[in-house]
Amino acid sequence: MASTGTTPVKFNRIKSSPLSAASPDIKVKRRELRFSMNRKYVIIPSSQFMRRYAPTVREKRNGRYNDILKTVPVAAGKESGMYQPLVDALNKTKICPSLTFAITAARGDPSDPSNEAVDIGLYPADRVPQSSPGPSGTTRSPPTDWSSVELCIECKTGSDSHDPFDDNDAESDPTTEQRKDVLGQILSYAEFILKRQQRTCIFMVLLIGDCCRLLRFDRAGAIVTEKFNYQTKGGDLIEFLWRYGRWDAATRGHDPTAEKIEPTSPLGKKMQARAQKDRDTDKPGDYVRRLFEESLDTRWSWWKLRVDDKSGARFFLVGKPNFQAPGVSGRGTRGYVALDANDINGPFYYLKDAWRVVNRNVDKEGTILQYLNKKGVPHIPTLECHGDVTEPAEQYTKTHKLWLDLHKGESETKVCPMKQHKHYRVVVKEVGQPMSKFIDGRRLLFALWCCILAHSEAYEAGVIHRDISAGNVLLYYDSATGQWFGLLNDWELSKCTEKARPEGRQLDRTGTWQFMSALALNDATKEITIEDELESFFHVLLFFAIRYLPHNCPNVGAFMYDYFDDYRSTTVPYSCGSYKLLCMMRGNLPLAPDPRRKDKSRNVLKFFCSKPNDDVTADSAIRPHPLNDILATVLGWLRAHYALATEGDGQSNTAHSTTCYTDPTPLSTGDLVFTKRKATAVGAPAPPAIIQLTPTEEERAKLEAVAKNLRTHTAILDLLESALRSAEWPATDKTADQLPKEGYNPRADPKQPSSHLPKGGSMHMNASGAGPSRKRSSDEIDEPAAHEQPKRTRPQTRMSTRKTRSRNARQA
Repeated sequence: MASTGTTPVKFNRIKSSPLSAASPDIKVKRRELRFSMNRKYVIIPSSQFMRRYAPTVREKRNGRYNDILKTVPVAAGKESGMYQPLVDALNKTKICPSLTFAITAARGDPSDPSNEAVDIGLYPADRVPQSSPGPSGTTRSPPTDWSSVELCIECKTGSDSHDPFDDNDAESDPTTEQRKDVLGQILSYAEFILKRQQRTCIFMVLLIGDCCRLLRFDRAGAIVTEKFNYQTKGGDLIEFLWRYGRWDAATRGHDPTAEKIEPTSPLGKKMQARAQKDRDTDKPGDYVRRLFEESLDTRWSWWKLRVDDKSGARFFLVGKPNFQAPGVSGRGTRGYVALDANDINGPFYYLKDAWRVVNRNVDKEGTILQYLNKKGVPHIPTLECHGDVTEPAEQYTKTHKLWLDLHKGESETKVCPMKQHKHYRVVVKEVGQPMSKFIDGRRLLFALWCCILAHSEAYEAGVIHRDISAGNVLLYYDSATGQWFGLLNDWELSKCTEKARPEGRQLDRTGTWQFMSALALNDATKEITIEDELESFFHVLLFFAIRYLPHNCPNVGAFMYDYFDDYRSTTVPYSCGSYKLLCMMRGNLPLAPDPRRKDKSRNVLKFFCSKPNDDVTADSAIRPHPLNDILATVLGWLRAHYALATEGDGQSNTAHSTTCYTDPTPLSTGDLVFTKRKATAVGAPAPPAIIQLTPTEEERAKLEAVAKNLRTHTAILDLLESALRSAEWPATDKTADQLPKEGYNPRADPKQPSSHLPKGGSMHMNASGAGPSRKRSSDEIDEPAAHEQPKRTRPQTRMSTRKTRSRNARQA
């Protein structure tokens, strides 16, 4: 049940995201799944569950099968002893005709490196996993198949010690490690199915000793039955399985607007032929065809997806998604390189499938793109078609509705912790590739210049993006000009700047943890402004530079973990890690002191035109990179901005010009084509200032002069464009990825925590978290890493960016 008062804004901090430096860890993945599902369960009696979510079938059971599970052993202490008797009882009685139960506990899906496996799965008769020959004449157990499993059954022996739910308090989190582990397991299985299949919901059975719970997951949360004994009072479990085996695919939770395509079918062969058509790996634009070819992974399902546009239904062919947001609840965004089913030999498109939040104040992404396209905003996707899934029926989540039904008349004291979601698809013309594919540092900076320009023109048109991240800036090859440009993607979290609201539009903080401003991370109710967005662009630039350009940082994994992933966990909600905050406050990027360096200025991060010598005393002979001046200048602006903000009076000037966007006539500089910008009266960027934590009035005026460079886009666009036009850029400065392939494990690094904080540089902040044992990619990518401590009021600190009264009045 919901607690009284307002629901706290939550962060989505997913370390298992591709944007995290941390190494893969199943325990952390499951912990973060638990956190993201906090307070998103509704527990009801099994009889009510059956009435609302398990529709009856025409064929009557007539009391059969009631006793078939009485002989399943539950007290032997080993859950594996339950598997075979349970499967035999269910299969021999054919309780689910045309479907077969299979034991898959010993082996995970071969296409997934995690090797996670569910105990028992229900499969279509023609897709039942089979044993296979193993090494040295052994036999390998049947594997879990997440692409085909219909229903998961997880078995545990202890009815209390392994029960992750409390019938008396649906909102309480499990407290023992065993109960936490079980909850993490079932959430992980639900996530696998939602990723691999096209689902509106999924069902699951949890057996805990001689007791049972039925579960139904959708993108809003989970509906769970109260615990009941399935051996003495097993009617509801038997009846559920009986009905499930006779439901059509849509009732079992499959999306009827998604048609599975077999690779050997005529349509599948056409997709494979199109992937080879016009193959020319020497052409820059061939990356789009290559991405589609890579998506045709036969270990994943291929689909024909329907998009219900206002002009009529259209159908697109897709393979494996090249992007998937993690988690069970949330938008569940998946991105595909797609073909128009009616024009297979035509152009490629990019299709995004998501469960958007139903909120009258949140526009559809396609609607936003259509508006910005009409305004002539450059370097953003061009809308092809979009629409909610409407045929044969609109697809909404149901968990939110059940919570409201159970709490009628309590709206003044309780806020629903869940959102309602609706299935939605949008298709755009451009297919970008990751920014990490940039050729050299100059082209990286130019691509980001394009994205900042897009952000600027969108803001002038009245829209602020609000989710600047490394995953949302792409490289796009324009065949018309033969040039690479930056593409600012993912506008689903954007907001109209004219719609100022005293309360937030959603319960959860939107944004990507690694790239949000330190002020936004420290204040969950902060309205996102231009300053926050430009700081996010700075973080994105640093993210790619530290990984792919030469520098003097000896441990890239530790740096990235401290700067991008770290957090302080002594407050709720989570707040910005100490190192990132320190960099913003000091206006530089300090490294751990190295006594071998004669030049102590080398104790800050510096980039070079070529790889420095391993001898740190000799790196001064290498030519500094032009990027250093850019980073130093922006850090100076940020330092001034933070000095004012931490005084509590650094209010952002969010007013923007009404000047119309001018004709984007290309201006060529060498091999770069700059889109023409509108004229501005704002002066050149101010240099970094020497800042005191408690400035005088004279110093405050100087700070204001410096910080104003972040209140519009003009200064940073001028700064980048000037550097791109005049600086001497190295032609071959890109290196191999310097982040270890296996990721970074802070627990294995003796320098942790805070390996990059110089002595005395902690600013007397609360201790940094090393991150839970470890997983946007999210969605909203969306919520901080799981924290198991009881909730408590966050103490006020001088890092608050607004006074308490105004801060409590606003939400992002």
